[in-house]
This record gives sequence, C-alpha cells and structure tokens, in this order.
Amino acid sequence: MNRKNWQLSFFRREQRSLFGEILDWMLTPLLLLWPVSLALTWLVAQGLANKPFDRALVYNVQALAQLVKLSPDQQSFQFNLPQPASELLRADDADLVYYQVTGPQNELLGGDRDLPQPQEEEKLGSFEVKIRDDEMRGLEVRVAYTWVQLTSEKSPSRTGPVLVQVAETREKRSVLATEIIKGVMLPQFAILPLAVLLVWLALVRGIKPLSELEERIRARKSDDLSPLDEKTVPLEVAPLVSSVNDLLRRLKDSIGTQKRFLADAAHQLKTPLAGLRMQADLAQRKDAGEEELKQSLKQIGRASVQATHTVNQLLSLARAEGGGAIDFQTCDMEALISEVLNDSLPHAMDKGIDLGYDGVDTEKKRKILKLQGNPTLLKEMIRNLVDNAIHYTPSTPERMGIITVRLLVDPYSQALAVQVEDNGPGIAAAERERVFEPFYRALGSNVDGSGLGLPIVREIAQRHGASVTVEVAHPGLALPGACFTIRFAPAD
Repeated sequence: MNRKNWQLSFFRREQRSLFGEILDWMLTPLLLLWPVSLALTWLVAQGLANKPFDRALVYNVQALAQLVKLSPDQQSFQFNLPQPASELLRADDADLVYYQVTGPQNELLGGDRDLPQPQEEEKLGSFEVKIRDDEMRGLEVRVAYTWVQLTSEKSPSRTGPVLVQVAETREKRSVLATEIIKGVMLPQFAILPLAVLLVWLALVRGIKPLSELEERIRARKSDDLSPLDEKTVPLEVAPLVSSVNDLLRRLKDSIGTQKRFLADAAHQLKTPLAGLRMQADLAQRKDAGEEELKQSLKQIGRASVQATHTVNQLLSLARAEGGGAIDFQTCDMEALISEVLNDSLPHAMDKGIDLGYDGVDTEKKRKILKLQGNPTLLKEMIRNLVDNAIHYTPSTPERMGIITVRLLVDPYSQALAVQVEDNGPGIAAAERERVFEPFYRALGSNVDGSGLGLPIVREIAQRHGASVTVEVAHPGLALPGACFTIRFAPAD
C-alpha cells in the first residue's frame, strides 16, 4: 500500500455509532464551555476581589482630602497628617501603600513624590473619587484619587484644585481572587467527571429500547414477518418501527405473490409437460403405427410450443415486475406499433383475421408521437395485447374477425394512448379487473392460454407511468368485442 492509500484508509471513517454521535454532541459543548467558564470565573473573581479594597482606598482618599486646609493667610494650601495616622495608613503586611498630595502648581504637599499623576486632567467636583490601574516602582498598583477645591473666605474665587491620591499594590487582591477561583473551580473538577458519567449512563438508558428492539428482531424466526409492536418503543422510535412494519408487510405480500406465482407456474407447465410425456410413451409403443407416431409427434410439437410460450411469458412477466431501474430512451410509438403488427400479421392471416392500424395522419401530430420509455418492454406490451386479441377473436367465412390498433393523441394534454380493439366475445364487466391477474382466464372462453399476457401488459404500463383499461367495443352486439386502452402520462 502506497502512502496515499494509507492516508485515505487512515482517515476513512468507520460505520457511525449513534451512541458515539450523541455522546460527542453532548460532551463536546460541555468540554468547550469549561475553559470559557474558567475565563469568566477569573474575570468575576477579579471584580469581586477589587470591590472591598477599592472601598477602603476610597475611604482613605476621602479621609486625606479632609486634611487639606488653607493657610492662615488663605494664599496657599496646607496638609498635615499626624504621625499615628501615617503609620496606620501604611500598616499593611501584604501590600505597600503610597499616598500623595500635590497643589495647583504640582508642588508636593505630602506623601510620595514619585507616585504617577493621572493622565486625564479633568477637574472633578470636591470629594469625587475615581480609581485607576497604574504602576509604581515596577509594581502594579490600584490608585484612588480626587481633586479638592477650597474657596477663600476673603475671595469667593477658587484658589485652585489639590490632587489627593492613595495607591496600593495588588497582592491582597490577587490572593483573594485566587481563593475565589479555587472555591469555584475545585468543585468543578469533581463535578465534570460526574457529569460525564451521568451523561454516559443517561445515553445507555436512552438507547436501551433500541437494543431491546434489536434483540426482539434477532430472536424472530426467519419466516416470522408479523408486525412489530409499536406501543413498546419510545415515540421517537415509533416512526422507524412503523416503517419496518410497512417493509415487513410489503415483503410478506411479495413472498406470498411469489409463492402463488410459482404454484401457478408449476400448474401451468404441468399440463404441457404431462402431454409431452404421454405422447412420448405412446410413440414408444411397439405396436404403434406410422400414423399414430405422426400424430404423437404432432402433439409433442404443440405441447412444446405451448410450454415454450408459457415460459417466455413467465420470463416477460418477471422482467416487467422487476424492481430494478429501466433504461429509458426516446421511443417512436408509431414505429414500435408497426414492428409489432408486421410480426403478428402472419398469425392473424392464418386465423383469417383482418389486422389493421389506425394512426395519426397529420405531420404536425407525428412530431409528438414520442415518449420516454424502454422500447423492448413497450413492444412486449403491445405484442401481448395484439396476441391476446388474435387468440380470443374468432373468424369464420360468415363473420370475419377484425382487430384494429389505434394510436391516439389527446388534443388538450397531448398525451399518447394506444388502443387495441376486436370484435370477439368481449369480457364480462365482473371479470374486467380479474383478467389482469396472473393465470386468470375468463370463463366460457374455451380457448387455450396461459393467462399471463394481460398481467404483463399491466406491469409494463405501470413501470412507464401508464394506466390500462378495458371496455366494450361494440355494445348491443352478440359479440360485443373488447377495447383495451393504454393511457400514458402527458409529457413534461
């Protein structure tokens, strides 16, 4: 195996598993959502961890802002932070705390000089606090800041804003966020395998009815085609069971039809074969004369022709009933009818029957005398209709048998129709549907036949989307005759 073929075989999917498909569709979103849950939990934890410490920063900024005063001459600012308060402000074992108070001219009034200034130079109202993230001496810090605006009693104009800032490193915040994430995520590590196990068990239980259905089907005998019980399966599986039952019914009908067909075929072939054997035994007698021998050979020939005809019709019926695809092509119906009539004319002349054709005359209509079909089957269909008419139509010097084949075109839909009309005994109304059943022969005909011609006609017509009907050709006459009509569907 070369490399390309190996790659194709490696990546080729095996037979799909319903259990695996459902498990994939359930677990994949779960596993994909888990990292998303981690990220969202981290963001939420950061927000939760910032809130209490931000409130403390705001409180400290507001407290320091209260210590900003005007000088006695009301020309400058003063900031006095008592030593105990400064020590208390910076008393933090985990984080470093910085503060800064600067005047209107960026002069340092107190605190750490290198604390970065806010980038935005907006002047806020008194004691309005904002919070930002910044960096102090290479460390990430959280900064709360505000501007203090004082007014001199001697002069109503503002003397300028004072910036008050308090910064704190983020160590406590990181520890708190980590603790929150641990508290949330650690249970998930235990819940995730449990969720996978529960999904697995739920799927096993969910597809158990399918396994039980499989076991019931496997436990059946090969000849058991009874329908499955749809009430014992879930609603989602009921349509599948209904389809299987429909298939079983059709299979049962098909097997029954085949059995009846084989039985009837054996019965039909038994008569000519028995005649052949009897005539062969008569011909083999020692005292048989030449005339008897000739008569026996004649009977053997007739029986063999009858058996051959029956076998050919059986093959034609089997071919027509076959469920395989038919090779359709454009067929000239007028040409097919002409071929059938040329083949059947010698047989009709032997019986003294007038076999004629009534077709379409105008050249315009000749252009639409084509349809999509299988020419072999269509010829077989027309031939069986003509042979049936020749077989059952009597002809005497006093009353000649007449058979007419017509090719008609519907003036509205432009659909084609083929008619075969005779002046024979006709078919009783009660038997017009039964004559299309295999091996059925009309009562009182007293004519030898296999009863396969008309079933072949109906099967071929149905394979071509056509319908077959039979009517009285000449009502009121002693021999009313029969008129078979094959109507094809209009062309698209």
